[in-house]
Amino acid sequence: MNYDDNIGKNIREVRLEKGLSQEELARNSGFSNTTLSAYENSRKIPNLATIAKIAKALEVTIERLYYGDENTSFIFSEPDIGKKVVNSVYFLWSEGIIKYYERFDHGYNSVMDGDSSGPSGVFLYLNKYWPQIKRLIGSLDEFNERRTTYADPDNYLKILFASVAKEINDEIAKENKKV
Repeated sequence: MNYDDNIGKNIREVRLEKGLSQEELARNSGFSNTTLSAYENSRKIPNLATIAKIAKALEVTIERLYYGDENTSFIFSEPDIGKKVVNSVYFLWSEGIIKYYERFDHGYNSVMDGDSSGPSGVFLYLNKYWPQIKRLIGSLDEFNERRTTYADPDNYLKILFASVAKEINDEIAKENKKV
């Protein structure tokens, strides 16, 4: 895969995620809107120094602009732990490895072992971020049941994942302030 071909698309995607206009990003990066437009439309490929300026203005890593996702890049500078947690939970859920089940009579959260007759006695213990993970899995279960009712299912999942990842990252920030 030639990552150079995707830099412009990645710049535009992050700029829109951040709610910035081309003019704002160009101004914050220190060059003209015409130049930024050329990068975003792949008419020009920015050099490393320019990518670094754009990444700084967007508050993302260079890897995010180059590879499209800093969590799958070859180099990690500042990992998005919340996004990694969300992606991991989604993978485990989509593979049927985890499921949220509440058993109020004993006050435990347990996991089903594939037998729908009841809990297996195996318990899932979440040390951190359990409210966010519980919301994610519950939303994924609901999504799975009603997938056909969503106008844009992929966009719904993207918004859900970003929302839960932000909640986890906010929790991490609170924990770091306590230290």
